[in-house]
Amino acid sequence: MYLLVTLDGLHRQSERSRRLSLGRHGLLIFIAAMCSAMFSMAFAQDATFTAASDKNPVGVGDQFTLSLALNNAGIGGGKNMKLPDLSAFRIMSGPNQSQSMQFINGAVSSSITFSYILQPKEMGKFTIGAATVEVGGKPLSTQPLVIEVVKGAPRQQQQAAPADDVSGQIGDNLFLKATVDKNHVIQGEQINLTFKLYTRVSVSNYGVDKNPTMTGFWGEDIENPKNIALTNETVNGKQYRVGVIRKMALFPTQSGTLEIAPMEATTQVQLQTRSVDPFDAFFRDPFGRTVNYKVKSDPLKIKVDPLPPGAPSSFKGAVGKFTMSTSVDRKTTRTNEPVTLKVNIAGSGNIKVLEVPELELPKDFEQYTPKVSDNINRQEGKISGSKSFEYLLIPRYPGQKLIKPVTFSYFDLTKREYVTLQSPQIDLNVEQGTATAPPTIAGGTRENIQMLSQDIRFIKVSQPLFTRRGEYLYKSGMFIALTLLPLLGLAGTLVFARQRQAEMLDAAGYRNRRAMKVAQKGLKQAEQLLASKASGSASQKLEFYSEVARALHKYLGDKLGIQQADFSIENVLQALSSRSVNGEAPVALKSLLETCEMARFAPTSMEATAMQKTYDEAKRLIIELERTLKK
Repeated sequence: MYLLVTLDGLHRQSERSRRLSLGRHGLLIFIAAMCSAMFSMAFAQDATFTAASDKNPVGVGDQFTLSLALNNAGIGGGKNMKLPDLSAFRIMSGPNQSQSMQFINGAVSSSITFSYILQPKEMGKFTIGAATVEVGGKPLSTQPLVIEVVKGAPRQQQQAAPADDVSGQIGDNLFLKATVDKNHVIQGEQINLTFKLYTRVSVSNYGVDKNPTMTGFWGEDIENPKNIALTNETVNGKQYRVGVIRKMALFPTQSGTLEIAPMEATTQVQLQTRSVDPFDAFFRDPFGRTVNYKVKSDPLKIKVDPLPPGAPSSFKGAVGKFTMSTSVDRKTTRTNEPVTLKVNIAGSGNIKVLEVPELELPKDFEQYTPKVSDNINRQEGKISGSKSFEYLLIPRYPGQKLIKPVTFSYFDLTKREYVTLQSPQIDLNVEQGTATAPPTIAGGTRENIQMLSQDIRFIKVSQPLFTRRGEYLYKSGMFIALTLLPLLGLAGTLVFARQRQAEMLDAAGYRNRRAMKVAQKGLKQAEQLLASKASGSASQKLEFYSEVARALHKYLGDKLGIQQADFSIENVLQALSSRSVNGEAPVALKSLLETCEMARFAPTSMEATAMQKTYDEAKRLIIELERTLKK
């Protein structure tokens, strides 16, 4: 009736109003053309037809909304829609039709929703059967929906959210959720972490403000799409459009209860402008207004069991399922000519963290730092691939040489036991080359020793030592001193043993005293990686940040008495505060730890200057904390 009155009033407009109406009509045509183009883009996706209820269970006197959503049906939409049997409910309103489109980083989807406001007649469980519709000559149907009707509770009058209350208008229609495929694993076992954006409003874009920190994990991106593919999911009876914004494979590097911190993002949401006059509201702002709305996922707890005892000496932390092969580029060579030995480890698991296998070479071989390369496959949510190590070996002396078998051990997740792989031995025939061996060879190379001028002996010029006849050793003071020396040595040994035993029983004190030495050792490894930063690969630069973070974790854990399973930035800052360490050092330490975590798990820029600055800052902070905590 309202629409008829409005149209009748339009017929009585002045000539000026008719021109305005024609202008609005042209805008309508333009908007319709844009909508047609957008629906054409959305039609390329598969059409779906789903049913959902905004609440379940429902009170007898309450009303609920039944929504039939037809997604990605194209320009023509659906035809010949048939409703299910709704005789168990009173139809208070409907059908009410609404259309919407989603644009998320270039991904376009369309939706036509037919909603009915229903009221149950009596208590019980009622099944709303399948609704059907025809799209492009193909029938689609919804899944049956079970509605539970309970004794009605007193209904509270709800107040509408103000038009400028963004949180009140969006509510639970938009949220970010983090999920894992398993929350109880063994150390080194893969965990798939997925961040999904759930929306029932129009989202045009999003940006990640803060990536999650994952202390105690090694992370590898599986999926980080620029264009999101949207799907449908029903949560608590409500239907959402869902897009995966990031998917990662995590490998825990320590045991205990570890936490995955939240991800924070900012979305651009289009809200419709409300108006009493629908004609005026449409032409004043046809697309509504765009607002920024922040979403944040919940933190996750992961329980990590330690690896079982009894690991072989060749085990370096590999977990999964692997195979190993070795090869040399030649079996016959000459002295001082290089031989390339290649070790290839392939399979599924934490391939990125595999360490360089140790070789047992003849003593007259010189070995250079191996070249490491990896090929990672991230398909189907499982990290697999291979990692190869190329060793450059130089034999210095001729003969038949034997390279002992290479040994590699890993923990098999299927068998739940350690498995050791061993390559066959390699026989090399080294012939005499034209070049002679250098006088000094790294790696413990043997040298022939030549004795020259043996016919001339050196003449002693010093005065010989004579003893007086008739003097006996047992009467001298030296004899008494030599007699008492074993007793003094025994007493000193007992005192040292007692002190050593006391130190070993005081584990916390022992770790505290050794903290600086352990940190210096870790920083030395980081300094070596920093020295090769000019020609280093991205993985070597990531390893640099891992070494700096590992040195800081070990130093702070040993110095402050924090177990690695309980290690976090918050615990470190709390421990420093309890020891009256305030001022600039805790703030700088927090910034440095966050920088290392960001560089390891969300690398953006790893320039040489940033690496040098990180190393210098870590060294400065450790020295400053050591001086402060000793007071």
